[in-house]
Amino acid sequence: MTGGGTDGAGGWAKAPDYTGDPARLAAIATATARDRRHYLRGGMTELECRTCHACVLVKKTSPHHTSVQWNDEALARCQEIAEIRAEGGNPAMLPTCPRLSASIDHGVAEGIVPRESPETDPDGYW
Repeated sequence: MTGGGTDGAGGWAKAPDYTGDPARLAAIATATARDRRHYLRGGMTELECRTCHACVLVKKTSPHHTSVQWNDEALARCQEIAEIRAEGGNPAMLPTCPRLSASIDHGVAEGIVPRESPETDPDGYW
């Protein structure tokens, strides 16, 4: 094979194998955990829906883009999500609950959610 490494059995390795280098493995694990925190929670603000009181994480990255991180408890509290599930629909296809959108807009207007959160990270990674 040309270009790249192999997995030792003649196949293609998608990533190097660092099993013989515990320090490198530990550094990779630390970086992976930091990346996961950043992409899942970085710059996000906890916000409660003013209608159903579901708590989600929210981040505004521009006036037209909002990221919302739901958890199981929030999904269980949201009546809009419950109605979609009851009809056999997929709540992942719902852009967001309109009541939650109104709560987010209120949170932005009140300064609870920053108007734009460009790649901020509580760990100071970025």
